[in-house]
Amino acid sequence: MMKRLGIVFFAASLAACSNTPVPTNEAKEVAGSQLLSTAYAKATPDTGEVVIKRDSGRMGSLCNLYVFVDGNPVAKLYPEEKITLHLAQGRHILSADPRGACPGGMSEQVTDVVKASTQVFRGSFTSAGDFNLLPTAF
Repeated sequence: MMKRLGIVFFAASLAACSNTPVPTNEAKEVAGSQLLSTAYAKATPDTGEVVIKRDSGRMGSLCNLYVFVDGNPVAKLYPEEKITLHLAQGRHILSADPRGACPGGMSEQVTDVVKASTQVFRGSFTSAGDFNLLPTAF
């Protein structure tokens, strides 16, 4: 009985630390001092859209998530926020670096932007404390 209770408690504690994907249309667009650059703010006929968003949840909630495009800082995200970038066609490196009182380290993804298309990436912390920036369908 005690063993089962311990397993249930352990599973519940992991669930409390889990993060949840935020639907792209429900994530709040960053603005103001959280925008570190407006270089990718305007769409043109030759750009594609890249959305980088951050999960909701407690894991990593004391962190600021810094987002970079090709090594250039573009935004600081809090939980449940996103930045929409309009990037030129071609290869780009997206980086997300959690800074502050948080686990994990920088995560990077290579993406090939196609004009008039949209790609969505999700910055998330696992229950083990790892940080990932990955393409997402959510």
